[in-house]
Amino acid sequence: MSDGVVILGTIPFKSVSLPENFLPSQPAKFYVIKNTVYIFAGRASNAVFLFLLTLVVSRQLGPALFGVYSLLITIVIAANCFSNFGFDIWMVREVTKEPSQAKNYLSNILGLKIVTSLVTILLVFLIFRATDLPPTTLHLLWILSISLLFNTLSQSLWHYGNCFKQFIFHSVLWASSNLIKSVLGISLVLLYQELEPLIWGIVIAEAITLILSFYVVRRRFGAFAPEFKFSIWKDYLARSAPIALGMIFSVLYFRLDIVMLQLMTGEKVVGFYSAAYKLFEVSVVLPHSIMLVLFPTLVEKYHSDSLQFKKSAKKAFGVFCLIGGGVALVLWGFSSEIITIVFGDEFSPSIAVLNILSGAIFLFFLNFLLSNLLISSGREIINTWNLVGATILNIILNLILIPQYGAIGAAWSTLFCEGALILVLGIEVQKSVNANS
Repeated sequence: MSDGVVILGTIPFKSVSLPENFLPSQPAKFYVIKNTVYIFAGRASNAVFLFLLTLVVSRQLGPALFGVYSLLITIVIAANCFSNFGFDIWMVREVTKEPSQAKNYLSNILGLKIVTSLVTILLVFLIFRATDLPPTTLHLLWILSISLLFNTLSQSLWHYGNCFKQFIFHSVLWASSNLIKSVLGISLVLLYQELEPLIWGIVIAEAITLILSFYVVRRRFGAFAPEFKFSIWKDYLARSAPIALGMIFSVLYFRLDIVMLQLMTGEKVVGFYSAAYKLFEVSVVLPHSIMLVLFPTLVEKYHSDSLQFKKSAKKAFGVFCLIGGGVALVLWGFSSEIITIVFGDEFSPSIAVLNILSGAIFLFFLNFLLSNLLISSGREIINTWNLVGATILNIILNLILIPQYGAIGAAWSTLFCEGALILVLGIEVQKSVNANS
């Protein structure tokens, strides 16, 4: 075993001792397909596990409690963006360019995330304590927010393998996490028929996942530990902030619908919207899977070969159009059957919501690609401002449409915003490509 290997002609990598055949030597096309399969398998299993959990919760607890559950999950997912602060994507991009600093990035990001997670948990408690949410809902939110700390740290460990294009670790660990969460959650729901045991089960599952992820990554990539070098944290925060803001507004853009529905309508309406939206979430497994594999390659090509970057972007756009269009057509054409079979007749109002969101799914596929093309080219600030504008527009449209049309209004708001976003992102990506030619 040598002291290090050279990653794609960049700086010799000596921070992590790896076997000489550690990095992929297959042709680029085979490598992309293979790793996309890894990530998709993990994402697909995640979607299946969480979908089964959603199915059991919706059928066993009914629309009202399912609405509460969806609200809690939405708040925690949104809060997760604040505790993550874009560190994981930023770490992958920076280690791809500077692999000799890999462990230094990981160790300090883990230490920094402990602090950001604790601060986020405190903010969640203080912010929602000032709202008129029922005491029982606030109690459950406080319990679930504990999972932020465990999940935030786990995600950095999953992404660490991506830095070296070893995506199988991300895939397997993520799938294991949701398998544990789903099995434990479904068991507790069936056993107790209450929401609180499920919430405690999710927290316990996230803790188990963190222990498992730490063991696997440490065993594969060598020893590491969280570090608390406050002198460099300011630099990390400043450099990752544009990506963090983009992620935060992206999640707010997609998750505010449920929060605003809760505040402006009722728990049953939230449940109906969430049922259709859950199918939206399952459908975006594919673009996320493909982009996790493509992202490091896009970063490399943008900085080394502008022509290849342009070709890769065009191919990806065609693939995303084809897959996104196919998924959207299936959900639109069979919306009634899908809602009835999965959630039952009690969720029939969700059918009309799904019909509208099907169009938004196709546009989301393209917007997700365009956003990541901007980030890979170092234009994450532009991407962030676009998402800020889309979030503001979404809020305005929700305030106008939800009081009169409820869940249907929220769905139309999402569709309209996706259409506006694709126009703006398309123009910015074209500018980025032309500037690099």
